[in-house]
Amino acid sequence: MQRLGAIRPADDLDDNDRVALYVRLARIFRDRIRSGEWSPGEKLPPVPDLCRDFAVAPITVRQALRMLADKGLLIAIRGKGTFVTEGQHSAVDDPELRRAINDRLDLTPGQGIRVLKRETGIALPPELQMEGGHPRSSYVKITKIHLYNETPFALMDVYVDEASYRHFPPNSEHGSKMLRMLTNHGPDKMGSSRQLITISHADQDVARALDYSLGGVMVKIVSNIFSTDGDILMANNALYRGDMFVMERVEQTPAVPVIPDPTRPKDRH
Repeated sequence: MQRLGAIRPADDLDDNDRVALYVRLARIFRDRIRSGEWSPGEKLPPVPDLCRDFAVAPITVRQALRMLADKGLLIAIRGKGTFVTEGQHSAVDDPELRRAINDRLDLTPGQGIRVLKRETGIALPPELQMEGGHPRSSYVKITKIHLYNETPFALMDVYVDEASYRHFPPNSEHGSKMLRMLTNHGPDKMGSSRQLITISHADQDVARALDYSLGGVMVKIVSNIFSTDGDILMANNALYRGDMFVMERVEQTPAVPVIPDPTRPKDRH
């Protein structure tokens, strides 16, 4: 049983604790839909079962179900129950959404960019300067939203070395990923890159920008692209909606030396 309403001291509350109980329950239901645990067309458990599973009152469950029905994720059929609407796909099962997130160079079919702001002459914030990198004097900051099939899934602040940005085609940020522009048009030879991945939650501004629930789980990725001299050519602070995020890495398994187990008896020949 998952308890949503456990009492915590007032000075130990975070933003998630201040969100209405039915909203938090709706997030869990939505995650089950997005992950494929509740598949398209599947009938949900009865309200009494959900009340028992989450230790909440019937009105809380019904409010959560109504919230997702209003968003088109569920449909209630009188006398039959509540069902997941057809056409719902999890991020893991959508290859183009996976490519949109994992392809750092190119846009994929269905992916779009909405540029919110472009600022020049910006210093790189210290919190985006990763170990081993040296900031340059001036950056172009591009604040943008990435969309998949018109649904926003990521909010980004991208800082591009201003001297490199001048070599890009005009307004290229509206139709291209900046790493592609840096690769094709940047004057400096690129060296290594680093990424730091953490979990955060959507505040009011992020929730509004991404059409996401307040306090919803976000995946935060901070990355740096370095020149061969260790200068930071580009830094990215990206926030991805948790219900639309999937990261895929394909690597060759490295050779692992066999270390004898001292507790295992030796074979006798």
